[in-house]
Amino acid sequence: MRHLRSPSRHARIVASVAAAWVAFASASAHGQEVRGPTPYLSTSAFLRDLTARKPGAKPALRPPNDGRGVDFSRYGPSRFVDHVRATPLEIGLAAAAIGVVGVTDWKWGGARFHWAKEGFFGKNTHNGGMDKLGHAWTSYVLTEMLAERMAANTDGLSGAHLSAAIVAFGIMAGVETGDAYTRRYGFSRGSVADGAGVALALLRGAFPKLREVMDYRVTAKFGDDANSIPKVGGGRTVPAYNRQRYILAIKGSGFEGLKATPLRYAELQFAYDTRGFHSVERKLGIKPQRNFYVGVGLNLSELLFGEGPVPNFAPARDTELVWAVEHALRYVQVPYTAAYARRR
Repeated sequence: MRHLRSPSRHARIVASVAAAWVAFASASAHGQEVRGPTPYLSTSAFLRDLTARKPGAKPALRPPNDGRGVDFSRYGPSRFVDHVRATPLEIGLAAAAIGVVGVTDWKWGGARFHWAKEGFFGKNTHNGGMDKLGHAWTSYVLTEMLAERMAANTDGLSGAHLSAAIVAFGIMAGVETGDAYTRRYGFSRGSVADGAGVALALLRGAFPKLREVMDYRVTAKFGDDANSIPKVGGGRTVPAYNRQRYILAIKGSGFEGLKATPLRYAELQFAYDTRGFHSVERKLGIKPQRNFYVGVGLNLSELLFGEGPVPNFAPARDTELVWAVEHALRYVQVPYTAAYARRR
């Protein structure tokens, strides 16, 4: 007699996700909104009220829409101070996270201050430009996330993107200074890439339509796609550059003519990565390669949380968990959700 095997762990996970999907889809069909506990918002508000000029209302997960974009006319030093005072948790977490990576991965403090000629995307550079794209992505994400929280924690006080840009650029200037005290890197004029990421975030703040049609993301590569070499980046907090790919995604959901079609869930993607620049790859005799890609990707954020015809988790957009996942998908492309044609 054959014994029935109990469901595997993966099967139970799939079943749980499916059940959650059905529950949220049912709630959506009845026009219900799903809410949950807000430990992050409560902590953020508590710390804000300790440093702000006066206590404020509990912030929303999503700031009110501000059609003014980047408002230079009303911006000044006092506005910057108000924004910074409203986000001590977020600024502190960002600085601490980057500091941990700097000390553990980049070995800050391992050498005396020195300059370096890093170059940009040349074959004789350390990373073929991946470091520049990485720093641009980091400063871009920092600016956008801080701008959103500054606006939310001040009930829509204008100029949040400008304040966030100043803070993000300051944090990244600290990163470049830390690199100057490492053996591998050094202080470089190529650090203007940080400014490029900040500028992109400012453009998206100034022109909200740009946020609807374009995202800048990073993805991780696995297996042969990641250049299968022994223990590259083993024990690192962040994957080595040879395991990363940077993507510019043009989203179908941002175009009115595509919103009523399945193409709202599709994206046209342009990507870049390298091979042969890592020290282990060089020792193995792998020649440096700079790879450019054009492909089609799946917009998971739109599929899972958008207000389209497909039942999804949109009713739970005001829960902190869904908010966090939605933001992660805005800046990170899930592996194996896009197909590319490569040109070297």
